[in-house]
Amino acid sequence: MAFLDELKKEAEAQKLQEQTQTQSMLAAVSQNFLLVQTKYKEIHHYLRELVNQLNVLNQDIQRAYMIEGFGMIDDFRPRDYALTVDSIRIGQKDFANTLVFRFKCGTEKEISVERNVPSQIDNLKEYLWQNNLKYQCTEYKNDRGLVSRAVFNVTNEIPVTFRFTADFENAKIFLQVKNFNGLTVNEYVYEANELTAEFLDELAKYVLEKPSKFRELGRHQQSIRELTRQARQQKEATYAQAPAEPALDDAAKNGGFFNRLKSIIS
Repeated sequence: MAFLDELKKEAEAQKLQEQTQTQSMLAAVSQNFLLVQTKYKEIHHYLRELVNQLNVLNQDIQRAYMIEGFGMIDDFRPRDYALTVDSIRIGQKDFANTLVFRFKCGTEKEISVERNVPSQIDNLKEYLWQNNLKYQCTEYKNDRGLVSRAVFNVTNEIPVTFRFTADFENAKIFLQVKNFNGLTVNEYVYEANELTAEFLDELAKYVLEKPSKFRELGRHQQSIRELTRQARQQKEATYAQAPAEPALDDAAKNGGFFNRLKSIIS
């Protein structure tokens, strides 16, 4: 019985340890969740004020976009700033899950693109869909009833979004920026406590095309830049150390050529 008593004590100790670890983990997750919600409130308050001011000030900002099949348009102007919040319900309370700061960039130019190859027509539809560009497509069919030509009239405005989402368990906040620097998607990762008042000011400057340190902020981004810098330096060093190929004089070049030619025709 003594041996069984020892096994029982070991089992109870292990259960207690597991319970303690679970409670510690739950406490940490709860703390991280509350930290993110606190940051979300600060971001929401700041961006709401930013939206209100920008819709009044009507800043004279011009942005350029390359539209496939049409070319570069450099007089898009931002307008219609807005902020939306998606929530999740936990228990009897609603908590912010996603924050989206958005606006439109519009131009007075008419954007029309024509395609005469079926595969190119499909590719352009996919391109416009991926970049959230609305359009009207007029299709023309040939004698066999197949689409052989299409004219796309693209809406002359581009939606721009700054979308904040979170990993609540690990207190990380992700920012996806879409269609701001051209028709691109840029993604950033931050520890929740990195989203300070300074960060929000730099973000606002970035949006308004003013000198900003926004892209330099965040340990994750800094780490990526450092790795990129090291890789570039290593590549440059490897290239510099590579032995140069020996140069052949004209005689050697000619001899080699004629020798090969001789072997071919002989």
